[in-house]
Amino acid sequence: MLKKWIIGMFTLIVGTIILIVTFILLILSMKQNPQSTTSEIVKPRNALPIITEKRGITRINGHIIVNKQYGLPQTYKPGENKAARYKINQLLHKAEKEHINLKYISGYRSYDDQKQVVETYTQKDGKQTTQSYTASPGHSEHQTGLAFDVGTDVPMKDFHKDFEKSEESKWLSQHAADYGFIIRYPKGQSQQTGYAYEPWHLRYVGHQLANIITEEDTNLESYYHLNHELK
Repeated sequence: MLKKWIIGMFTLIVGTIILIVTFILLILSMKQNPQSTTSEIVKPRNALPIITEKRGITRINGHIIVNKQYGLPQTYKPGENKAARYKINQLLHKAEKEHINLKYISGYRSYDDQKQVVETYTQKDGKQTTQSYTASPGHSEHQTGLAFDVGTDVPMKDFHKDFEKSEESKWLSQHAADYGFIIRYPKGQSQQTGYAYEPWHLRYVGHQLANIITEEDTNLESYYHLNHELK
C-alpha cells in the first residue's frame, strides 16, 4: 500500500514539474516573439476579399488598408506596432551582419505629424511632386504604426533617385518578406498603388502575405482586387 502511495506521489510531482516547465517555456517564447496585432489572414484562393469598415478604419481580410482611396480618421493614434518594430529591428540587424548599410529613418507618424511632413516637402519640391511620393494626412501608412522608411549612410546625390540602384535596395527587395514586410509601392505599379516607386518604404503584413505578394510581384491593391486606378 505504501509503495503504491509513493509511486502515485512521485508521478504527481513529476507531472506537476513538467507542467510548470512547459508554462515557463511558453511565457519565454511569447516574450521573444511578440504577437502581431495585425491579422495573418490572407485572401483564400479563387475568392474575393472581405472588406470591413469600423470607426473609419478599413480592413481587408484583417489587414488595414490605407491609400488615396481609403483613409484613417485624425483621431486614430495606435502608436508603433510592437511586432512590426521587432521585425524591422531583426531585418536591420541581419543587414548589418551582412555588411549592408541599412538604417532606420522613420516609423509611426500621427495625422498631425504627416500634415507637417507634407507642408515641408511642398515648400521644398512643390505640390505636384510632393503628391507623387508623399501621402496626404489621414492617407499615410505611417499612421497605422505598421510602416517604416529605411535608408543608408552611403553618400547619395539624390536619395529618391539613387537608392533604387544601391546594394542596400537590392538586398532589401530580396529579404524584406523574410521578416513579414513588403515593398509597399513597387516599381511600375503606381497606377494601382497611387504612388511612385519607393524601394525604401516597408509595410508589415506578416510572413504569409508578404511572401505571396513578393513572389507574385504585385501590391496590396492588385492582390485584393481593388482595381480602381489611384492617381
